[in-house]
Amino acid sequence: MRSVGSTLERAAWKTCRRIGSQLGLAFFAAGRKRRELAISNVQMALGLNREQAIRVARRSCQNWGMTTCELLHLPGASKAEICEYAAIEGLEHLQEAHALGRGVILLMAHIGNWEIVAARMAQEHPTTAIVRPLSNTSAQNYLSDVRRSTGLGLMSKFGAARPAAKWLRKGHLLCMLPDRHAGDDGVLLPLFGRMTRFEDSVARLAMMNDIPIVPVVGVRREPWLGDGRIEVQISPAFHVPICAREERDQAVKQGTEQVIAALETMVRAHPDQWSWMLRRWRKNDVERVSAPAQGDVSLTFPLAASNAPQTSTRSSS
Repeated sequence: MRSVGSTLERAAWKTCRRIGSQLGLAFFAAGRKRRELAISNVQMALGLNREQAIRVARRSCQNWGMTTCELLHLPGASKAEICEYAAIEGLEHLQEAHALGRGVILLMAHIGNWEIVAARMAQEHPTTAIVRPLSNTSAQNYLSDVRRSTGLGLMSKFGAARPAAKWLRKGHLLCMLPDRHAGDDGVLLPLFGRMTRFEDSVARLAMMNDIPIVPVVGVRREPWLGDGRIEVQISPAFHVPICAREERDQAVKQGTEQVIAALETMVRAHPDQWSWMLRRWRKNDVERVSAPAQGDVSLTFPLAASNAPQTSTRSSS
């Protein structure tokens, strides 16, 4: 990985996108299980037909490849290059929340290029991201070095409650990405109408420390290969109110529902840029509680066959 990263450090952003695009499309073609999982997830969550779901899933893998290569380029990018590549829209919302002086939780997701968003935020204020450690120690150490090269701080999600609160009390920014399955300890709530185990740490941390939550997403400009730069879109903050001890669990649940609603809004606006390959819904979770709302989905790309490499997409069932 280091040798590939060293090459990408010296490459142009456009070259990284082109290499990443081919990487993502190759993975989509070769990884049958992940491909079918992604297609199934899109159909279940968004109510699209299979043809539409294939298109969304293919572009999602393409974006994932681009994001990976752009991440590996970061050690070779200057602060000015990062700022130029990722323009910010809605910075006033972050400034208003930050002016409260209690730190800010940046609510993010695995959509667009979340790595560039975190790096870009680190150019504005002291910023730390909570990350899930990889099982491969060598890869984890390398990726940590890559992320830290931009000035971004890192904090393991395991045992992060106290360090995160301490960091926020200093008035700093904390990136949190709760859009993965939380495991058996997660709270059971609907995501796109189907129950899943969801992280409640964002709402709980915000409530216990009176911290504003600011949704942030970095979406890729069209055309991806021709432009492909990142638009960092910052939304107004919301709050989880401090309450009496006996009311805290209900407040956290309601706050987590707000978090989920914000994440769903991001995904519906840019469904082809979310990482659909992840197992966010598990068999042990409760079945669907409502039908997906197809009308809310923004499909801003052509659904006809593209000139990208094609692959067999027959169902494995």
